[in-house]
Amino acid sequence: MITGRTIGAGFLAMVMMAGAGSTITLAQAKKKAAAKAAAGPVPTAAEIESAEEIFKTKCAVCHTLDGNSPIPNMNFVDGVWLHGSSVKELMNTITNGVSGTAMMPFKGQFTEGEVAALARKVRSFDTKLK
Repeated sequence: MITGRTIGAGFLAMVMMAGAGSTITLAQAKKKAAAKAAAGPVPTAAEIESAEEIFKTKCAVCHTLDGNSPIPNMNFVDGVWLHGSSVKELMNTITNGVSGTAMMPFKGQFTEGEVAALARKVRSFDTKLK
């Protein structure tokens, strides 16, 4: 025999399960959004091509063409990232420079897409990063 109490308990259990699922979905959505934000903007093919030339002319002087600079803290291959290794963090370093170091700010010299492409190129030298 089904009573109001049985229906109420079953309904409550379903609501609680749905709520738990919503919480998990919300947490997953937040995690994806954070990962997307850390990845930065997606550069166009033209910006990627431009960034390749920018790296050769502006960055390779200190970081070398293969990113394996013999100068401490300028090497991208060794896996040591003092100012962060996410695209967003690298974009910040490229844009604003690092006070007290040889890393000058490039703010206003490149488009956001070119900076994002440079950040991705820099990350590509470290094979441990995905």
